Amino acid sequence: MALVAGELDARHVSRRGIESQRKIIHAAAVCFMRHGLEKATVDEIAQELGSTKGRVYHHFASKNEIYLEVYRQAMEYCFDAVLPLLDLDIPAPEKLVRMATAHGHVMMDTLPFQRTIRLGVDVYLRGSATEAERKVLSGLIAMRNDYEALYRTVLQEGQTAGTLSVPSVALAGRMIMGALNGLVDWYRVRPEQSREDRDKIAELLAEMIVGGLRAD
Repeated sequence: MALVAGELDARHVSRRGIESQRKIIHAAAVCFMRHGLEKATVDEIAQELGSTKGRVYHHFASKNEIYLEVYRQAMEYCFDAVLPLLDLDIPAPEKLVRMATAHGHVMMDTLPFQRTIRLGVDVYLRGSATEAERKVLSGLIAMRNDYEALYRTVLQEGQTAGTLSVPSVALAGRMIMGALNGLVDWYRVRPEQSREDRDKIAELLAEMIVGGLRAD
């Protein structure tokens, strides 16, 4: 069925709106990483964006709302990188290495988003959020738990197959996530660093984490 001009215009506007939101979220992630969630302002987000704060408020009602979208995008980056690997027909240890390597790349490639998660959750847990925001955050935390469950699934596969030695799948899953997410605390972007350098960091970290879980 042919689309009338109004419908085409609406789709174009919608695409522009989504792209504008994406740019605001990215600018906010950079500002949150640079200044901290509590100190970063909408004015600074607008400045990073190269626009006015009116444009920011056109899409988001508050800084907290922007933070929650940064959190959501950060998790989507993780899911997008790791979900396709679950269907690989390879032993659990190798699959786990690939998942951990992919996660390491996400931590480095989307550093502002991932560091913002770690900065922001503590702020929210101290009570500086509305009830509605806490409800959204609870959903995002559930999303994070679902992501960790992907690793637990592979850990259980390896334990069952005898290729991994995992006395506690739940504890091993937490350990893997802690080690991988800890990368955002010490990793620094350096102009001279190549993609190959980041590959080595992600691969070495993954091998060190999974190596201790391999069955003898």
